[in-house]
Amino acid sequence: MKSIFRAISILFFFMFLTACGGYLPSAPSNWSANPTEMHAWDPPDAETLAKRRENQEHLDKLTSEIERLFINHASLDQQGATMDDLTRKTDAKIRRSEKEFTDQIGKEIDRSKKMQSDVKETQTKLKQAEERLKERAKIIPPVIFSSANYNAAMKAFSQGQYQISLRLFNKLIKQNPPKFLEDNIHFGLGSSYFRLKKYSQAQKHFQKILDDFQMGDKRFNSYVMLGVIHNLQGEKSRALYLLDEALSNNPPERMKPLITRLIRNINEEPAHAAN
Repeated sequence: MKSIFRAISILFFFMFLTACGGYLPSAPSNWSANPTEMHAWDPPDAETLAKRRENQEHLDKLTSEIERLFINHASLDQQGATMDDLTRKTDAKIRRSEKEFTDQIGKEIDRSKKMQSDVKETQTKLKQAEERLKERAKIIPPVIFSSANYNAAMKAFSQGQYQISLRLFNKLIKQNPPKFLEDNIHFGLGSSYFRLKKYSQAQKHFQKILDDFQMGDKRFNSYVMLGVIHNLQGEKSRALYLLDEALSNNPPERMKPLITRLIRNINEEPAHAAN
């Protein structure tokens, strides 16, 4: 629970500074207080503190377990081989296109030579050819997905270099990655943001997986991460709703005990601790 209290403390301090901007009103001269409105705060007892620590340890272990499942889902070597194969196929297509483009230019030149007998017609044809070449020059070559960047992003995340993994995953998502890796990249983005305690940005990527990749293998992992985020933000009911929804959608057997354990930990957590 220390991480929860720390995050809430920072948020409270920021809201305090925002609310207190500008000039302060002059202090009142009469500081009398109504004794009936005064109250005393009693610190939590040792049993409550121990329970909080126990729940936090459970939550930390669950988060680490999800990340381990993410990192170990497929070996980097196998993914690198897949990406290399995809790159070779793309390179072959580019070479074929270049040959076709070269052949087409040659035909245009031959046609221009045959039209020299008619100067006016030749000039018209040359002008049309020039306009076509200008249009072709405007075509931007496609961005090729980099398997090296993907492996580097996964390695940076596994080594705890979350700023680097975040930058690489953001670069990969703009490179039109293979469909079977898109949810993996979004999960990498969400997990990197989560580790940097940028929960609202992390939530967007986990939610996108639930919305757009319902058949992917990162779906139930995203349910768990969203449940953890909502609980950290004091939204206990929302967290439990998502986790119950995950169980009702028949998750893999390896995920059921993890989801059930998280639901139990959130339910056992004292309400004032979550808030």
